[in-house]
Amino acid sequence: MYSSKANKPTLFSWLKHPNHYLFFKIFIWFWLTIIGTVAALVFLSNITAINAVTNEPLHGPMEKNLIYTAKNIERSVIKHKRTLNDMLSHPRLSKRKLLYLSAEQSEDSLTNKEVPIDVDLSLLNFTKNMSPQIIFTEKYQAFGPIKITVPKGDFYLYEIDMNHQQPLFIRLKLMPGWMKVSIAIFASLILSFLFSRNLIAPINSLKKAAVKLSSGDLSARAAISINRKDELGVLGRDFNSMANQLELLISSQKRLLADISHELRSPLTRLKMATGLAQMQANEASQSYLLRIEKEANQLDKMIADVLQVSRLEAKSQALSLHTQSLQIIVEHVLNDAQFEAKQNNKQLQISGSAEVNIDCDETLIASALENLLRNAIKYAKNTISISLKHSDAIYIEICDDGPGVPNDQLNKLCEPFFRQSDARDRVSGGTGLGLAIAKNAITAHGGNLVLSNKKQGGLCANITLPIIKE
Repeated sequence: MYSSKANKPTLFSWLKHPNHYLFFKIFIWFWLTIIGTVAALVFLSNITAINAVTNEPLHGPMEKNLIYTAKNIERSVIKHKRTLNDMLSHPRLSKRKLLYLSAEQSEDSLTNKEVPIDVDLSLLNFTKNMSPQIIFTEKYQAFGPIKITVPKGDFYLYEIDMNHQQPLFIRLKLMPGWMKVSIAIFASLILSFLFSRNLIAPINSLKKAAVKLSSGDLSARAAISINRKDELGVLGRDFNSMANQLELLISSQKRLLADISHELRSPLTRLKMATGLAQMQANEASQSYLLRIEKEANQLDKMIADVLQVSRLEAKSQALSLHTQSLQIIVEHVLNDAQFEAKQNNKQLQISGSAEVNIDCDETLIASALENLLRNAIKYAKNTISISLKHSDAIYIEICDDGPGVPNDQLNKLCEPFFRQSDARDRVSGGTGLGLAIAKNAITAHGGNLVLSNKKQGGLCANITLPIIKE
């Protein structure tokens, strides 16, 4: 056993093995989702052709350098009477990047270098009346405008940076809004789905195993990978360990009950034999006591037989003697005995439908199940016991009484061995508390199902479903 102190995670253990803790997995997946979304945006911004034009204000050394160049051109033209063409062809300016002097009339515009055919400088026209900007287009990046006033008129100076890769934030900005939203949604959905599946899968496995275990399937286990080291992996393995212990304890309990019951048969048999011998030699005054002993011994013998049968059925070690026959024959034999018992108790049976259908069954077990259910109904009915027989895709038998019924929270416990309901159905009514347990296990052994429910108008109903032989 591990102490709670030993199991408590420390900061050192978190940092040493972060993948062992769900907190870090959620944290990492959150950031992976964000990084993945951004990476998808960056990737698509690099491969997507963007024809839009955008701009940002120009500041700093680049702006000052451009203003200085514009003033030099303006001063040289005005004071030294040089033409703009001469200035742009000057070695100092011709070595620079492409300079573009935009005029009011596009045919008067000048450049210091030849402009490639696929470059459209007219895209800059809309910026003439703006303060200095950085203008981003698909083919180039422009800095300007700086206004130059010369005798020929006003010109606007731009410096063009050809084939310049747009900054990442600009490429992202130029991407259509629908594309950015679609990428963000798609990337986050994919990564969130992968994380959710990784997180929910062991929880669903635990849920399914818990439902099966609660319904009596002691072999149910959660499918948890041994390589999973986080809290859900630990929880799953602890659950399986608990299920193993539970199965072992219940199996041991059933085996102990069966062993004790089996061992009681021998002394009980000797007791009955001794009682019979004593009756042969006893006087009349002692006969009543010996008869009482014999009656209780027979009752104990029946109880032990029932316990052994329940134990074998629950352990699935009961060898079924299966034969194909009409269920109607079995039902008629049981109903004949039930009619007699009901009449003795001033109660009546109401039978509807028939069971003229073949079934592959152990006649003794099916008869015992029906007999126990009918005897239980007769015992607690006020006046009437109704039996309904139907068959279509399966066989449906309903046995209802008009007694006080059972509290709903105790319905699921009625088929447990030795369970007794504390109100109307208590020890005063007699019985061992094994009849319904035998009926339930006998029907289950034949692939059927037994469900107990209360009627709205009062009374308990037993609904039996049995499979039909496929022709």
